[in-house]
Amino acid sequence: GKTSKRPDRVMTRGKEAVVIDYKFGEEKLSSHRKQIKNYIKLLHEMGYNSVEGYAWYLSLGEIVRIEN
Repeated sequence: GKTSKRPDRVMTRGKEAVVIDYKFGEEKLSSHRKQIKNYIKLLHEMGYNSVEGYAWYLSLGEIVRIEN
């Protein structure tokens, strides 16, 4: 696998960031949640004070917000 993972999409405006990870499977895994929480943590460390994270399950047509 890839050693350095990065989110599929990060949008920033000022001190705000939104991170979206596209998922293609049918199941919502806790590893997805953990991964996105890591992205949120990294963005906070980079100086963004408002960060939202989402998992977008394309095959389910569902977007799940991940709380830090």
